[in-house]
Amino acid sequence: MNLTTAPLLSPSDTALLEAFIPGYTFISRFLISYLQIDLSLYLPYMITCVVFAAVLKYSASKLKDLLGKHCVATAEIRLDDEISNYLLYWMAQQPFANRSTRFLAATRLSNQSYSYDSDDDGDQWGEEDEYDEDGNVINNFDEYWAKTRNRDKFKRLRFTPAEGTHYFIFRGRPLAFVRAKGDKTSSSSRWGARFEPERLYLSCFGRDPTVLKELLAEAQRVYVGRDGSSTIIYRGQKSPGDYVDWSRCMARAPRPLSTVILDQAQKDAFVDDIKEYLHPRTRRWYSNRGIPYRRGYLLHGPPGTGKTSLCFAVAGLMGLPLYLLNLSSKAFGEDDLMSLFQELPRRCIVLLEDVDCAGITQKRVSDSSNDSAGKPAEDKDNDTSKDVDSFPSKQGVSLSGLLNVIDGVAASEGRILVMTTNHPEKLDPALLRPGRVDMSIKFGYAESEDIKELFSAIYSTLEGDIRSSRAKRSKKGHVVPEVPWHRFSREQIQNLADEFTSLIPDGECTAAEVQGYLLNYKRHPEGAIEGAERWVESIQSKRKGGSEAPMQSG
Repeated sequence: MNLTTAPLLSPSDTALLEAFIPGYTFISRFLISYLQIDLSLYLPYMITCVVFAAVLKYSASKLKDLLGKHCVATAEIRLDDEISNYLLYWMAQQPFANRSTRFLAATRLSNQSYSYDSDDDGDQWGEEDEYDEDGNVINNFDEYWAKTRNRDKFKRLRFTPAEGTHYFIFRGRPLAFVRAKGDKTSSSSRWGARFEPERLYLSCFGRDPTVLKELLAEAQRVYVGRDGSSTIIYRGQKSPGDYVDWSRCMARAPRPLSTVILDQAQKDAFVDDIKEYLHPRTRRWYSNRGIPYRRGYLLHGPPGTGKTSLCFAVAGLMGLPLYLLNLSSKAFGEDDLMSLFQELPRRCIVLLEDVDCAGITQKRVSDSSNDSAGKPAEDKDNDTSKDVDSFPSKQGVSLSGLLNVIDGVAASEGRILVMTTNHPEKLDPALLRPGRVDMSIKFGYAESEDIKELFSAIYSTLEGDIRSSRAKRSKKGHVVPEVPWHRFSREQIQNLADEFTSLIPDGECTAAEVQGYLLNYKRHPEGAIEGAERWVESIQSKRKGGSEAPMQSG
């Protein structure tokens, strides 16, 4: 064999290399036999390059970590917080996200079950489908419904940056948006470990994070701005990760307070009391005297008299978020309830509907012993005594636990608590004492003025009923013609309202019953008047325990 092709390594060295580099012997022989290349001659250079690459990679990693630690500001956004919806919604509006070659296409901004994302940007209810391309009103329902049904088959697509790092410019500063996979189990939540599918990061070069905070503030303004004056409604729920939180469930247009059927003096007293409570001087007054800054209301009366409607209308009037909680849920324990109340914002309305149905708020069984026979119920329980629950296994929250959440030592302050019930006599006296219920409002059956107001509201043509009031034009530039809902003038409506009111006795029907009946004749007030006497007879028969007569629809 030629000296130039003889291997320079001894058999022991070759065996050692074979142990570290499987297949080295075969590759070496192949190169020598067919290409006359001795791999051992280049082995030192190859090892040097590998070592140099490893050192370079290690140094680059350390340098990146060093720069990230000392020269880069980073904000981490968790998906279990509403700010993630702010950021993703803002990102979906940015031009760079639409130009990105790596994006996530979905119908929701987040795949979290507790996140909320509505389609309020577009024509959610299909009002644009009322008109054809020429601006003419579509009177044929089948034609309108076919157009609407086809449109509703397609949900709006959301495009957000996909997993990885995305660079963009914000206010002249280069920023990085990172979407990374989350940990399968994360103990960052105070309620225990949970699954996090992904995490979001915002980074900027420099130690000043002001630009990141400005971006998040702008994202919040854009997201909240789309709600306008809508009332935001949250609902307490338990996630699959077995922790509780308030989940935003919808944003609804505020309900005018005038549409709530209640004595005007009671409405004014309720609103004035809330305004007085929310005034900053009231907070100082409570604090200076060591009184817990809380306010509670009990709305009671027959079903359908407007208890929940009043709460919703006041939330819209004051611009407060509404938090709904179902005490009858078996999923909530006392710790869960406490956690939910601790997460409430400083100013909000918490609504507990039909508290008498929860069972835990009902009167406790009186003690039959002689020692307690002469004591009133309020003294026997002392608010935190042992509950005698008829069905403790079915309820996760006890009465004492609820009382501690409402006004215990660790109870939250600043919130407005509203409880509704159809049977106030069933509630435990401890729940109704001052400090827990500071004002009680009784709802009753509709009086003549209430009925007249309802009739006028149903049959009057409102501004929103005429689409041309928005100066809407068709695609061809034609102005959409006015489409009044009714053909009656205001004076005619008032006369019809007086006639209808004379047929309905005071204190016989609830506002919901009157409204439900009128909705059967929403285009024919004369028909509502003609069938009013039969409808009243059916209501009276139902009150007496008889069967209700069939309803006539218009």
